[in-house]
Amino acid sequence: MPPTCPDQSVPRERGLPAPARPRDGGGQIGTVIAGLLAYLRERRLQPGDRLPSERDLAESLAVGRNAVREALAILSTLRVVECRPNSGVYLRHMGRDSSFEALVMLADMGATPTGVEVDETMEVRAHLELLAAGLACARRTDDDLQRLDGILARTRDLLAHGGNIAQADSDFHLALVEATHNSVLVRVLNAFYRFTALRRESLFEDEAQGRASEEEHRQMVAHLRDRNAGEAQSLILRHMQRARRYWSDRLSDAAPAP
Repeated sequence: MPPTCPDQSVPRERGLPAPARPRDGGGQIGTVIAGLLAYLRERRLQPGDRLPSERDLAESLAVGRNAVREALAILSTLRVVECRPNSGVYLRHMGRDSSFEALVMLADMGATPTGVEVDETMEVRAHLELLAAGLACARRTDDDLQRLDGILARTRDLLAHGGNIAQADSDFHLALVEATHNSVLVRVLNAFYRFTALRRESLFEDEAQGRASEEEHRQMVAHLRDRNAGEAQSLILRHMQRARRYWSDRLSDAAPAP
């Protein structure tokens, strides 16, 4: 029996699902979505393949059918799956049919990005960060520098007490982009920071990574103060390349044997 199509009362095509996050605050439904995506990945379903029945999915994930139905409704709205009346639910081509915001929301709900998704997002983000560094050097104000200095002080305090600097790191990058005074660039890069939030928490469990990041942030503020766009952009490239090497190694180690 094919999966039941999601309730058509769920908003579709015109935007995101009614709650941007699951109604339970990212609990059960977020867990079901993450489990469902992992299950489909393990089954190696391809775009256009029909999903197993709701009953089979519920049994595989050890959850109720209502939870599976709600998860499928959210995935349909995000254009990850497609409901075909009287036929079933089919996997869509995420790389072509869904938006980057869909990836961000799925990450918010606990879904683990693939190695390809991580690599491709970092590739795009590096170019946006280069643009941001150059614009920030030209447009930054004294208030921008003061805000960045404050985040640096908070980062040093966290490191001194053995804390995780993931949130401070995100705050620093967002403050740097806000120094461009380009609201569109802020919105775009903020989506990238949300997408990498959980990975940054893991990254900065390593104290050495935290200290390396803090030192690079300190140098970045110095370049902004001097309005030295060339040095700022060279630094942001090294900063991104270090993170990319780290995640490339981690994802290679975690990859399942063929």
